This record gives sequence, C-alpha cells and structure tokens, in this order.
Amino acid sequence: MQKNLYNISVEHLIKIRSHLGHKKNDLNPKNTSNIYGFRHNISIHNIDQIWKSYKYLFHSLTENISKRNSFFLVGTNKNLPMDLLIKNFLEKEKNTKNENNYKSFYITGYIVDKWVKGWFSNWKILRNFMEFIKTSPKKHKKRYQKYANYLKGIDFSQKNPVPDFLLVLHADKNILKESMDFQVPIIGLIDSNVDPDFFLYKFLGNQDSLENIDFFFEFIDEVIKEGRLKEQQMFFFYLLLKLKKNINKKN
Repeated sequence: MQKNLYNISVEHLIKIRSHLGHKKNDLNPKNTSNIYGFRHNISIHNIDQIWKSYKYLFHSLTENISKRNSFFLVGTNKNLPMDLLIKNFLEKEKNTKNENNYKSFYITGYIVDKWVKGWFSNWKILRNFMEFIKTSPKKHKKRYQKYANYLKGIDFSQKNPVPDFLLVLHADKNILKESMDFQVPIIGLIDSNVDPDFFLYKFLGNQDSLENIDFFFEFIDEVIKEGRLKEQQMFFFYLLLKLKKNINKKN
C-alpha cells in the first residue's frame, strides 16, 4: 500500500470525489487554508493536501498498530450505509486475523447511530444496563431496543472497551467533546464544514462520498497489514538481540 499510496493520482481522487466539499456558505473559516477554490458554489479541497494528509496518516496509524494501540470507529453519517460498510470491514479483518492466527485485534468497536453520553466515563453502568435489557421482560419495548441499537457496536465483554484513540469518519459535537474531555485522542476525516480544532490529527476529504469512504476502508486494511508486519519485524529484532546476548554470556 505504501507504494500504491505514493502513486495515487489526481484522477483517482477526483473519481472517488474526495475533493468535493460542502456549499460555500457552510465552509468553516478554520478550513480556508485547505480549500483550493469554489465551483458552482461548492468548496473544492486542495488535492495535494489530501494526498499529503493520507501519507502522514499511513505512517502514523502504522506506528500505532505496530504498538498494538486500539481504535474505535465513529461514522454517524445518515446519508451513507455506514453500518453495512463498517460491518463488512470488521468481518474482513476478523477473517484475516483468523487465517493468520493473529492474537490481537485493534478495533474495539464502532458507533453509527446516536452517541450515548457517558460511554467513556460510565461504561460499566452501560454494560450493566445492556445486561438488564437482555434479561428484562420489557426488552421488546421501543426505548430499550433503541438504546440497544445505539450500543450494538460496543463489545462490553472487554475489561475496558475505551480505545487508545478515536478514528472518526463523521461525528457530532457531543462525540468530539466527550472524547476531548476524557482525553481520548481523535483522528478524523475533515470535510469543509467541520471544525478541525477537535482533532489531534486531520486527514482531508469528502465525508458524503460512498467511493471515498470505501477507499478509506481499503486504506485502513493496508495500514493494519503494514502495522502487523512492522510488529513482527520488531519482535524478531528483539529476539535476535536477546539471542546474541545469551551467546555472548556463554562465551
């Protein structure tokens, strides 16, 4: 992917509509430097900056994966079938993990619907609530099913599902604010109307293009492969150092 990443063409970025933003009136003033211009009242992202942001993202995420840092996916865009896209991605990663006997999985869960406030700070209470929903005779009531649906992407069987960082494709301010308050770093896709101040690292592009989001999941798949490879290389490197040390002791 690293080689392919450097060979991403302007034509490909245009084809997946990564360069298209929102209407000019919706432009967040803090994103002015990322905008190349306007066409038919639509903001146009600077394609060179899109490519550079993906290049940096590749190296940053690869490093995180090699250190087994976990992340949580957030995609609350109602204009796209995010639930299906994320489930397909997770299923692919799960199969890859099983085929290669990987012992670690780096994605702790996902949110595609409404963010339930207090998830980071009160996840134990939410876990108990989910257990209550399962055992309660009222579990078929709409309000219980609604909350169960909101939390369906969270694996409460983990000791602590709070991730090392958030990977955001689309989110409202409640998600971003709670993450910042709880000091969970946020890496996010920035469209022209998004406030960039919430994000530790920003990569640019169109949040509403199905092709662009599809490309992003392919990108993350390659990042995980590269990160796992780097992790293995580091393991064998330290194993070799330990072996050399033992040999020197015997001599």
